Amino acid sequence: MADNPSSSSSLPLLPHGQHEPPPAYESDRIEKKEVKEEEEKKNVDSFLRLSWYCARILFLSEFILFGSAGNMVYLVYAGAAPKTVGCIGDGVNITDICKIPREERSNLNCTSFEPIYEFRSLNVEFQYYCEETAKVKATVSFQMAGVLFGALFWGFFADAKGRRLALIICFSVTMILSVVNAFVTSLFMFNVVRTIHAFFNGGSLIVYGVYKMEHLPRKHRFLISSLIAWSPNYILITILAWWAEDWRTYQLVIVAFCLPAFPAFYFVYESPRWLIQRGRIEEARVIMERMQEIDGVSQTKREDMQKMIDEEHEKVLARERKAKSYNVTHLFRHADMAIATMTLSIGVLVTSMIGYGLMFNLETLSGSLYLNSIYLGIIRWALNITTGIMDYKIKWAGRKLFHTIGQGVVALGLMMLAWTHFEGKSEGMAEVVRISTLLSAAFVSQTFISKGMLAMEYFPTVVRNSAMSFKTTFSRFGAVIAPQIFLLPIPWMPYALLAALALADTIAFLIFVPETKGRPLPETLPEKKKKNLSSIPIQSQFQKV
Repeated sequence: MADNPSSSSSLPLLPHGQHEPPPAYESDRIEKKEVKEEEEKKNVDSFLRLSWYCARILFLSEFILFGSAGNMVYLVYAGAAPKTVGCIGDGVNITDICKIPREERSNLNCTSFEPIYEFRSLNVEFQYYCEETAKVKATVSFQMAGVLFGALFWGFFADAKGRRLALIICFSVTMILSVVNAFVTSLFMFNVVRTIHAFFNGGSLIVYGVYKMEHLPRKHRFLISSLIAWSPNYILITILAWWAEDWRTYQLVIVAFCLPAFPAFYFVYESPRWLIQRGRIEEARVIMERMQEIDGVSQTKREDMQKMIDEEHEKVLARERKAKSYNVTHLFRHADMAIATMTLSIGVLVTSMIGYGLMFNLETLSGSLYLNSIYLGIIRWALNITTGIMDYKIKWAGRKLFHTIGQGVVALGLMMLAWTHFEGKSEGMAEVVRISTLLSAAFVSQTFISKGMLAMEYFPTVVRNSAMSFKTTFSRFGAVIAPQIFLLPIPWMPYALLAALALADTIAFLIFVPETKGRPLPETLPEKKKKNLSSIPIQSQFQKV
């Protein structure tokens, strides 16, 4: 036995009660086993199915998304500048007065103007031409400011009073104000109505995402989010804008298409996750029982569900003994979560600046505004479906991979745009500018989905809506300043600035944000780590031997 290298006598003696640390591969195996055991524990995720009740949630979600997205994209058409503005007068016949210096226009004897446009926008109806179109562009900033404050307020409201109630209020008021908006008689009245309207629309946007995600099985989250997304709705919104032809009719058409959402609210319930976290266990029990009945689940699984709810109730009671309520400050009580929160928030600010900046300037591209919008929607949707299928089929293809690819392509496209404007070749290379803009705007969609999905899966239920509201506040602030960035006097500067920010965001996302694919949604905040001298590995000095 003495010659056997595996004999215990051949090993170096360690102090009593201590053992050699396991090899690295063994530590990894143990860690994976612990993660697997943790995932196998029963929670709400274990009883969510892609079945009949989930279909009800998705049906409602589609109409809420269509209404919210339609109203966000509304100003792409309602605020579009005419292609050219002709000047007709005594001895005067100018095709486009906007190409004439502003100082010389006052000397022109124009008796009438003849704007050439694809969509009868606010600029056309209220006669804001040339430089004055900036007054209508400012409407975008007012609207986004309303969305910013709305997302913040309604996110907190949904955490305190419920997801479904917040959605009903926000969606209903948004539709009512949309009808009012179609009958305003001045740009000032339009700005007032749209700003209030945006406050409630921002609430719909932020709460709808959380409500939908809390009902989806984790295996299908990314795929469903890619199918029921902005991109396919963007195509439909563009077709309706082409059909409506003017901004008043277009607003009423959006309302008409959203009407099925009102009866759909009657057939869905409050989020059981939210009810459990608020301690309303009996309500959660009744709702989950109804969900199981609708899906035709067996009695055995219903008994497992009841047991799970009792266990969750005990967790809630234990947590309530420590704290009564949660708010946005809890996002910053753990270093890792604080860093991830700020990385995600600043990242969506950058992504919003890029996405909305490019989207609200589509009329400056060569070709038709409608066709460019449809091309953009098709590319975005194709990317969403492709990544959704990859996420479902390929285990190692996670949120961070898709984000890196998406934001990387965006940065390259912006660099190309900056170069063409810097060299003064933007008109001669109009098709290059068009393709680069459409590709950059399309891949922005992928970064939005990756960021949103990771945030939904990373933040615990008790602060999820607060976290999403905080993140969305940064996103809307980016949308507020996006139109102003493209008013900079140097043409290449906006693209160069945004390209640098996109690269920085790509790197930060890789370093500071954890991968969340395949993990159950966390319910509570992590426990604060306590320093314990007994946990310090005294034997670490022996690892060097």
